[in-house]
Amino acid sequence: MRKSLTDRIEEYIKVLINRSDQQQIEIQRAELAETFSCVPSQVTYVLATRFTVKHGYITESKRGGKGFVRITRVTPHAGSDSRLKADIQELVAHLKEDRHIGESEARLIRQLLITLFTELSPEQRQLVLSRLVKDIGLYVGWQTD
Repeated sequence: MRKSLTDRIEEYIKVLINRSDQQQIEIQRAELAETFSCVPSQVTYVLATRFTVKHGYITESKRGGKGFVRITRVTPHAGSDSRLKADIQELVAHLKEDRHIGESEARLIRQLLITLFTELSPEQRQLVLSRLVKDIGLYVGWQTD
């Protein structure tokens, strides 16, 4: 069965993210649209529907000539403490980078989250982190559903 354009774009982006050490990529809508011979709005649709906080991604974008889309995966892999710590680091780094918190708050939040998450089962981690990312996303204005 042939995959839809939307499915192929999603798959392509996920492969790029999986290959990234930081589980994060920066792309340009126009370049991605050119790669798939589609209009940039098709790429925007994929980003808005498939790469949301609900699906375990933070999507940030800057429009214009030097614009980009940064997509970061923040969903922990079940049972992986190192991946969990990396996801927490990434989440806190985004908050700090966007100037929502300072260095002392970042250290405190990192430590509290790592302590909390190490006591949870992999299933609980997934649920709590997804909810936490969604709530933080709403608070700071990240693209959400």
